[in-house]
Amino acid sequence: MDGSPEAIEKGHRLTKTGEVQWLPSPVVAEVYYGVAYTKSEDERRQVQNALLGYPRVDIDEEIARTASILLARADREASGDSGVETNDAYIGAVADVLDDAVLTANSTDFETLDVDVVTY
Repeated sequence: MDGSPEAIEKGHRLTKTGEVQWLPSPVVAEVYYGVAYTKSEDERRQVQNALLGYPRVDIDEEIARTASILLARADREASGDSGVETNDAYIGAVADVLDDAVLTANSTDFETLDVDVVTY
């Protein structure tokens, strides 16, 4: 698991302030893709342990609908394909529905979706 020092520090600061750090299920899928790709049992254990403390947010109908609206708007504004992938639309929709921000090192797609973003 490639934990960026900046991300870890930001996570510690958020934890100290008591802010909930939501974990959308598409993020879980992205992380486990890395585990499946490496085929590393050590990596699987590290990921599994790291994810234990985060409350999950599954994709329900409201989040799916919101993701579709966000992605369609971004694609319309780009006069076609905005380049935003569906998983990022789901992640952005979770932030939008929960009235929270996406915490990421790469804000481009989320800015395209016009959702709040916090970078590290």
